[in-house]
Amino acid sequence: MPITELACLGLKATEPSSTKKDQLKQAQKAQSEYSGYPVRFFRQVEDPAICYIVGEWESVAVHTEEWITSETNQKNLGVLNDDVDITWMFHLDIDLSTSPIPVDAPVIALSRFFVEPAKKDAFGEVFKAGVPYLGAHTAPFAYSGGWRIDKEGDDEEFVLFSGWRTVEDHFAFAGTEAFKEFGKLREMKLFKDAEIKHMRLEEWK
Repeated sequence: MPITELACLGLKATEPSSTKKDQLKQAQKAQSEYSGYPVRFFRQVEDPAICYIVGEWESVAVHTEEWITSETNQKNLGVLNDDVDITWMFHLDIDLSTSPIPVDAPVIALSRFFVEPAKKDAFGEVFKAGVPYLGAHTAPFAYSGGWRIDKEGDDEEFVLFSGWRTVEDHFAFAGTEAFKEFGKLREMKLFKDAEIKHMRLEEWK
């Protein structure tokens, strides 16, 4: 089963030059050709100087042991090094062919839930029961979520992508009757902390 790469980049210029955009597109194309899967860039709504990469790989090893160390990737990183910082990168057990990220949505919420290992199963059960209520509000846009594979420390991390028309629509969901089921994740204290950001697809035009 393919896995999903999620990486966070810091752009030193909020609006890259046309040359830098061309270099980012070249890096995007090179990775896609190597992995055999689409690679997409997203810009954070809250801070447009933050960019996310979403890609797919056959395995973590193919990405980290083969691609990252490859001559092509190292060359691209060298070109971008002065303008882009890699803040973090990890992988998720999401197969985007069966659970796609809603790239057609005007806004995508990126929600990261940090979960104690002992509560992982309970989190999964409550999420599975409550997520259809979320889906009813995101429609016609989809949602997709999965667990982080390469963890740091003992805690688990669940990442949820959900599509919305606006950021305001996403936050308004918390005030609906339907949120009560999805909100049991917080009510039952099934996660230690959460980080919620929003992003939009970036074509580097």
